Amino acid sequence: MKLLSNNEIVNHKTEISNAIELAEEITICTAFLKYSGLKSLLELINQKKTKTIFFVGTNFYQTEPSALKQLFNDGHTIYLNREKSPTFHPKIFLFRTQNEVKVFIGSANLTSGGLETNIETSIESNTTIDSILYNDILEQLSYFRTKSKRIERLETILDYEKRYKVYKEKHQIADKAFEKEEQKIAEAERKREEERLLKIEQEKEKRKNPASDSDTSRDRFAISDDYKKSWPLFFEEFKQFKIENNGNTIIPTSHKLHNWYKRQREFYGHIDENGIRAILPEHLELLNKENFFWGNPNEIIWMEKWENKLARLDTYCKSINQEFAWIKVDKKNKQNPLNDLAQWCMDQRLRLAQLENEKNYKTKKRKITEYEIKRLKEIKFLTESENEGGVVNQDGFIQHLIDLENLKNKCLKAGIRRWIPSQTDPDPIVAELGGWLADNLTFIRNHTKKGTKPELVKSRSKDLKDLGIDTIIGKEKNNFEFDVLDWLEMKKLYPIENPKGEARKPFVNVLNWESGQRNKYGSAQPWKQKRLVELKIVKLQSM
Repeated sequence: MKLLSNNEIVNHKTEISNAIELAEEITICTAFLKYSGLKSLLELINQKKTKTIFFVGTNFYQTEPSALKQLFNDGHTIYLNREKSPTFHPKIFLFRTQNEVKVFIGSANLTSGGLETNIETSIESNTTIDSILYNDILEQLSYFRTKSKRIERLETILDYEKRYKVYKEKHQIADKAFEKEEQKIAEAERKREEERLLKIEQEKEKRKNPASDSDTSRDRFAISDDYKKSWPLFFEEFKQFKIENNGNTIIPTSHKLHNWYKRQREFYGHIDENGIRAILPEHLELLNKENFFWGNPNEIIWMEKWENKLARLDTYCKSINQEFAWIKVDKKNKQNPLNDLAQWCMDQRLRLAQLENEKNYKTKKRKITEYEIKRLKEIKFLTESENEGGVVNQDGFIQHLIDLENLKNKCLKAGIRRWIPSQTDPDPIVAELGGWLADNLTFIRNHTKKGTKPELVKSRSKDLKDLGIDTIIGKEKNNFEFDVLDWLEMKKLYPIENPKGEARKPFVNVLNWESGQRNKYGSAQPWKQKRLVELKIVKLQSM
């Protein structure tokens, strides 16, 4: 018996996949079933002589109809629990090989998150068919049968699909409304925290200066002649600090200027009944010219760390005489001490992209501020991978183009049509090439939309098109058409009926793809729906 969790090396998917390969009988119980998780195991499951038994829950409408259709079309046994109460919530993966039994029981559902990315834990146990544990599990499965309905007809899934679509539609509306309310709550929490921290600071000041306890709030923010006379000296020290720290205007608590720095923020934050800030207008103007950070006091610690990263990046790039600020992740050496800076660079680029097009970037990363944008510009941060300080790196583009052509030839020689590299490829060299291609497709798309750099866009579009990559339809459509070519090759050999029995084995991936396209037709993009109808993979009159 051992504990299983999801991590970089071993996860539920790897262990369950290994168990499937050795098993003669498979039973899977899951509260939520999603196609994303099913497809990662489906090829192995479909290779078994005996069909798999599935017990699937439908509470909260998390189970996807497309996954149920896939299992039904592949001939597996499905027991669907439709009861609203009590909630059907087990996660059991049971495998029998002759007298030996392996079982995983825990928190992981049959979804991509459950199998790979979520924080999940399960107990893996090895036992035998005459054990108490195995017999207890069989009794539990018998109980599940009494609470579930076996799917004998496709109509059962279609009925569930109708409810599923209504539920999702209603919840999307509710989710949007909730997001707005959540933002209001978060803003109220932020303001409350600011007020709490300000009170703490005020109490500290009172304890330091007991004689001023009787002073009014107005007296606290009164500006004396001595303060006005000393202010320019402190301001000059502040500017010197900024020069010595690569433009950083956030002064740490250990620095002798911190009390003066904190006082500026207090004057800025105090607004009287007439809406006037306590800080003198001439002081505010000078501080703004130096890009003084007026942000949320809760973010000071975060910003200090951010400034440290910025300074490290700037120092390193200058040390290697690089005209722009950017570091790539060293995928070949995960221990490279610069990888944290490289990841930070990617995070800043994502935050900049999020600001430019908030609708298309769903991320939990903190929204970038004007202060940060200004600081990034000061060190010539590389906002686009092919634009180095405003100068196009054509040599780098050509070298990547050659690498891309070599990869294409290598894949086609091995009989692999779907050769376009992915950023998530396990091979770090291919993954880097995939990242470069994704950056260039984004580069072309953005500048086409803006009408900027037309000659460069035209040139690069042509170079990629010569390799068979259509920059207009994008990588998803390119890969779809590669899959279509494999399907057409199969249809040449089997024009009327798909291959069966032993003849099916060479075409398992193609058949799974075909089945998946049919199941997902209703939610597919219009261009894909049109193409599936043209190919007669989907026949509208039969739907």
